[in-house]
Amino acid sequence: MGSFISILVLIAVLALGIIALNVVSDLYLLSVLAFVAVLVLIVCRDRKNFEREGIVLLRRTQFGRGFIKRTGERFPRFWKALGTIGVFFGFGASVYIVYFLIERLVGFLMAPASMPPLGIVLPTAAATGTIAPGVFLVPFWHWIISIGVLVLVHEGLHGIMSAREKTRIKSLGWGILAVIPLAFVEPDEKQLEKRGAWAQLRVFAAGSWANFMTAGVALAALTLFMSSIYTPLGVGFTAVHEGYPAHQINLTGVITGINQEEIGAYGDLNRTMAGIEPGRSITIHTVILRDSGYEEKTFFLTTVERPDNLSGGYIGIVGLNNVQRLRVELVAYSGPLQFIGGLLAFLLIINLGVGLFNLLPLKPLDGGRMWEILIKRLAPKRGDMIVRRLGHFILLVLLFIFAAIGMSYI
Repeated sequence: MGSFISILVLIAVLALGIIALNVVSDLYLLSVLAFVAVLVLIVCRDRKNFEREGIVLLRRTQFGRGFIKRTGERFPRFWKALGTIGVFFGFGASVYIVYFLIERLVGFLMAPASMPPLGIVLPTAAATGTIAPGVFLVPFWHWIISIGVLVLVHEGLHGIMSAREKTRIKSLGWGILAVIPLAFVEPDEKQLEKRGAWAQLRVFAAGSWANFMTAGVALAALTLFMSSIYTPLGVGFTAVHEGYPAHQINLTGVITGINQEEIGAYGDLNRTMAGIEPGRSITIHTVILRDSGYEEKTFFLTTVERPDNLSGGYIGIVGLNNVQRLRVELVAYSGPLQFIGGLLAFLLIINLGVGLFNLLPLKPLDGGRMWEILIKRLAPKRGDMIVRRLGHFILLVLLFIFAAIGMSYI
């Protein structure tokens, strides 16, 4: 254990030193390096209490056990109802994720240029994230906070539901895989088995159910947050129809007005164009977003008949989308506001994605254990065989997905 810690410290120090020499001016990266340094310092100072299991360091503790036990034993009917809903939701989500992966895999094989159905979420020391086939690079602080919340609520509800089912918690604590924070709650599974199938299902479904509820809270918070800091700017478009008026005048920017009508959203544009006949000359006002602000432009064109034969004039733009801008009084705080918005978005994405993946019918994932209980109840004699074959099928799907991702880099 001591030699492992020493090697970890040496690698961390060397990496920090080499990187710091090259990027001293990058404050975001320096904050990441500071976090890693503090994490290494904590492990070194408390190394006697850490246990190594492979490449994972675990720190078992009694802290929080009493809180989990009291919480699980309080309001037992509420926890039972919540856990039962989680079981049904879990099985439904499990079926959905299997269908989603197969459907997207087929689509990816038919169109290799599309994004693969699965990807590994990894942190990047840059302040902005990037997406590549099979890999989602998330800004470090968004990633570390999201993962911390993910494991906390996941393992926390596992523990609360175990306490509700009067199952002893053998141990709990936290750990580290590289710089990835871990948390764990270990119920006495032999004791849990004696509580019956429903008790086991509620415990196993609890983790992903907690992640889905967290994703729902993040979605509600993100929606409220974005609506409170942004105001409609206009209507954007992704392309123009060749040969139509918008193409002929090289229409660019976000449409903010037509004639004397203000255009703030797609509905405004649709209503305005429905009232303009083909063959009429109109004035279109747009803005182009620049780093220094907005550049206003004015275009003049004559409408034509719609290709779908509906009423109203047509200018030839497609891929319409509502564009919003930060409220003027909040522009000075754009940095922190963008950080909060990004964090809420990643909390939603990571909790939803990990919750779904954890429900795949593949042991030792929680979804695999749930399906094992159900299948053995429905087919006691052939249950083990069905569970094995189901697991092999899911493994085969995952192998095809990662093989397809690998081929996209060749």
